[in-house]
Amino acid sequence: MKRTLFIAVALQVFIMVLVLIPPLIVTGTGTHVFLETRRVDPRELFRGDYVILDYPIGDQVPLDLAREAYEGRDSLYITVTTDRPATFVQAGLQRPELQPGQACIVARADESVRWDWAEGTGRSSVFFPQISQYFVPEGEGKELETNLENMVAEVVASSRCNAVVVDLELL
Repeated sequence: MKRTLFIAVALQVFIMVLVLIPPLIVTGTGTHVFLETRRVDPRELFRGDYVILDYPIGDQVPLDLAREAYEGRDSLYITVTTDRPATFVQAGLQRPELQPGQACIVARADESVRWDWAEGTGRSSVFFPQISQYFVPEGEGKELETNLENMVAEVVASSRCNAVVVDLELL
C-alpha cells in the first residue's frame, strides 16, 4: 500500500514538472520579440490578476489564408522581425525558414472578420493562444490595462514557433 501511494504521488509530481518544462525551454533558448499590444477586457473572477493581450500584427494576415486556416483547423505561422516593435513579415500554414532578425509565432484563425466599412475591406481575425494572457502581481492588472495601447509585450519565440510572454514594457 505504501509503495503504491508513493508511485501515485511521484507520478503526479512528474506530470506537474513535465507541464513546466516546455515554457522554460522556450524562455531559455528562444528569440526575443517585442509585439505591440492593444486593450482587451481582462476580468475573470477565479484566475487571479492577469491581462488579456491582443496583437495588431494578426490583422495583417490575408483574409483568404485566415479563412483556409480556420476551415482546415490549421495553425498559422506568423513571421515577424525582432525589431522593437516587431513588424509583420509573412504568414503561412507551414513553419517558415527564418532569416536572421526574424522569429515566428503560432496563431489561430477565428471565424469572425473585422470589416473596415470606410474602405470596404476586411481584416482577418487572428489570435495567439500561447501569448494571449500575462499574469501580473495582485492589483496591477487595472493599471496595465489602461496603458496597453502604449506598450509592447516582450515575447520569447523558439525556432519551432512556440512563444512565451516574459514582460510588458512601455514603447
